[in-house]
Amino acid sequence: MSLDFIRKLLDLVQDYESGGGKTDEFDREDFISWLMTNHSRLVKKEENPPAGAPLNGLIAMYLSFMARYAQFYGRRVFRNTDIYSEDDWGVLITLYPDIQLKKTDVIRQCIMEKSSGNEVLKRMLKQGLLQEHVHPDDKRAKLIGLTDAGRAAFESVQNGVAKLSDTVVADLTDAEKTNLLQILNKLNRYHKPVFEAADEEELERLLGR
Repeated sequence: MSLDFIRKLLDLVQDYESGGGKTDEFDREDFISWLMTNHSRLVKKEENPPAGAPLNGLIAMYLSFMARYAQFYGRRVFRNTDIYSEDDWGVLITLYPDIQLKKTDVIRQCIMEKSSGNEVLKRMLKQGLLQEHVHPDDKRAKLIGLTDAGRAAFESVQNGVAKLSDTVVADLTDAEKTNLLQILNKLNRYHKPVFEAADEEELERLLGR
């Protein structure tokens, strides 16, 4: 291995550490992500930045990580409460305080698949957090809403959820939060209709299976 190659690696490590990267232990994913986004090191300024599978894969990976981190914190916030999971929380916040919706609408708004969403609602009804009402315009349909216990469960974790939210966004600046929110909103606008339609042909085209 040439000394020139080692010097270049050390320069990269120094830049990584200067940019906030931790070098007390090796975090492969974080270092690779830094390399992929540090365009001045990877490509000449006049060239296009790297794109395609490696960059997209890192974005998808970190989005997945963020969802897991939120679940990790959420389990501790909801511990010893009547709220079983983030899905329960989504249902409660959708219906709070006195909103009544069809089950299908609740499931859609909470971004749950039909089978798993029905199981969540069934369990919450059994817990007494939800109650069913006859639809005023369609006697064959039913609406669901919160019980007093459901509203109490929602209100009991407000402080914990606020702290969870602060923890998830970590030390981002207000400008970074605004930029991130705009990006996430854009992604949501793209994915939500795909998820709701669940069209197998479209999914086949997107995923190439």
